[in-house]
Amino acid sequence: MAIQAWWRGQLVRRALLVAASSARRIQGWWRRVGSQRREQQRLWVLAEYIKLERAVVLLQAQVRAWVMRTEYKRCREAARTIQTCWRGYVQRRASNCTKDVDLHIDIVLGVPGDCGDQNE
Repeated sequence: MAIQAWWRGQLVRRALLVAASSARRIQGWWRRVGSQRREQQRLWVLAEYIKLERAVVLLQAQVRAWVMRTEYKRCREAARTIQTCWRGYVQRRASNCTKDVDLHIDIVLGVPGDCGDQNE
């Protein structure tokens, strides 16, 4: 009976050893699957974040460009207003000068040989 008990103990120990080894394999596989799923989830979240970040950067660039275009148009309109006022001022000033100046020029014909000397 001692041999039979010993043999049954050996069989049970082997069965437990196989069961423990199988359980470790299954647990390792399950951990790898879970780790792969978490990694896939992490990569998906990262990809979505990158898409969102690119969209935000693009939107910010569009808004900055719009603001700069608006500012440029405003400055261009101000320059146009200044130029118009300046040109009007110069034209008014030129027309006032021509009113004040008598452009009547008398052409005096002198005697030939006379150079306009008053000494003679």
